[in-house]
Amino acid sequence: PGIGYLRVAEFGETTAAAMRKAVAQLEREGARALVVDVRGAARGPYDGGIAAARLFVPGGTLALVDTRNEARRSITADPGDGALTLPLALLTDFGTAGAAELFVAAIVGSKRGESFGERTQGRAAVQRLFPLPDGGALWMSHAWYLTPSGTTLHERGLQPDVPVPQPDVDFGSPAPTADATLDKAAERLAARIAS
Repeated sequence: PGIGYLRVAEFGETTAAAMRKAVAQLEREGARALVVDVRGAARGPYDGGIAAARLFVPGGTLALVDTRNEARRSITADPGDGALTLPLALLTDFGTAGAAELFVAAIVGSKRGESFGERTQGRAAVQRLFPLPDGGALWMSHAWYLTPSGTTLHERGLQPDVPVPQPDVDFGSPAPTADATLDKAAERLAARIAS
C-alpha cells in the first residue's frame, strides 16, 4: 500500500513523457513512493535516460562525458526539473544498460533514490564509424559517460546500493514465484514512508 510500481523496458524519445503521465496516475491512486524497474532495459538513446532523470532530479550534475579531444563536460539538471518528488527505489540487473544506466546513476548520484538488485552491464560509450581513406572504416568509442561523481560506467557498470542476489535457475526449471529484489525495495520504501 502506498507504493507505486513503474516498469521501463527501454528509454526512447517519449519515455520521459510517458513516465510523467504514469507517475501522475499512480499518485492519484495513492502512491507515496515509487519503484522504478529498469531490469533488462538496454535499448534507447542516452538522451532518453537523461530526460527521464530530469523528472526526478531538481538540480546538480546528472552525468559527465569524457571525450578523446575535448574537456570533460557536465550534463546538469535544468531549472524547473525535478517536479516528481516521490521517494524512489530502482531495480537493476546485468540487463540494465546504456540509457537505463545513466538514469540510475543520475538518481543515485543525486541522492534521490537507492538501487536494488545486481550490477548493471556497463555499456555507456558513444561509438561512431570513422571512414578511412582506403575505403575501409573504423568503429570506435569516442566518448564515455561517467557517474556524477566521475566514476566510469563503461565496462564497469553500477554496483547496487542494496545487492540482492538472484537465485540460480536451471534451464527448463520453473521461474521463481517471488521477486526478492522488488520485495526488498518495497520493504525499504514502506519503512521510509511510515516514518
